[in-house]
Formats: sequence, structure tokens, C-alpha cells
Amino acid sequence: FQRPHEMLPALVAPLPLLFRPVSLSLLDAAHAIEAASYPADEAASRDNLEKRLRDAAPYFYGAFDDSSGALRGFVCGTCTSSEALTEEAMSTHEPDGAVLCIHSVVVDEAYRRRGVGAWMLRSYLAEVAAAGRVRTVLLLCKPHLEAYYAAAGFASLGDSGVSHGATPWTLMRLGLRTS
Repeated sequence: FQRPHEMLPALVAPLPLLFRPVSLSLLDAAHAIEAASYPADEAASRDNLEKRLRDAAPYFYGAFDDSSGALRGFVCGTCTSSEALTEEAMSTHEPDGAVLCIHSVVVDEAYRRRGVGAWMLRSYLAEVAAAGRVRTVLLLCKPHLEAYYAAAGFASLGDSGVSHGATPWTLMRLGLRTS
């Protein structure tokens, strides 16, 4: 287990961006970024994003342009009491669950490859750890992104066994110690 300050370097935005909760009024902007970030058979639907915004709002954060206020990327997840990451566990939000399943880490195409995604992920994990409820963070990623998530402190647990889209997913895990 790691404390947020042990696992994360300084949380300095790589661009003039602010990190804060995403409101339901930005659903269409969030969906546009999601749809542009994943193949059609992997992207969350507008309805799924709306459900996450309504049911799991404390776990839906975004990067906002400091001058225009426009949404430039987001990280969202839902909680479960299950230690296993299954499609069922990811399809609902259990507010009292201590396991957070990250669904999306996505950045507007014009802001990619500039450190925004890594900054958002580090900021998100710091927010989650500071809240003190979550003890484990799980996510699925493509095998080529394992090193990206490992740099944020996640460990690879191998093939997830989850079928979502055409290609396999790797299960990644991060244990949090919040005190």
C-alpha cells in the first residue's frame, strides 16, 4: 500500500488546466471525448456516462481549460465491494464499496501526448486517496498501456478475462493507504 504523496510526484498541471468534478451539464462534451478516444465497440455510451455522472459523481473528475473552462479530458470510475473486476461489478455503483473501478482516462485529441492524461490520473488518485473511502483501485487497459499505468503505481495482474470489444484487456491494481 502507498500513501498518495509516496506514489505521486508533484501534481503540477502540464498546461493551464484545472482539475475538478465534472457536472452533468457537460455530459455531451464528455461523451464526445470518450467516443473519440476508444473504438466504437469499447467507448462508453452516452447513457452509461450519464449514469456514472448521476450515480458516481464523486468519482468523475475532469481537466478544464483554465481560460475557457472547456472540458479537455476526464477520469471516471465506480465503486464496488467486489475484489474481482467483472463486467457486472463495473456496471453498477456501490457507494459504500471500497474498490474503485476506473472506467475511463481520456483526453481531448488536441491535448494528447502533452502529459495531461498522466497528470489527470495522478490528480484523480490523490483525490480518491484523500477521501479515505477507497482502499483498492482497479482498471482494465490494453497491454501496450501497462507501463503507462505502472508509472502511476499500478501493478499488472495479467489478462483480465473481461471481454469488451475485440482485443484483450490487462487487469491493473493499485492499493491505497489513506492514513
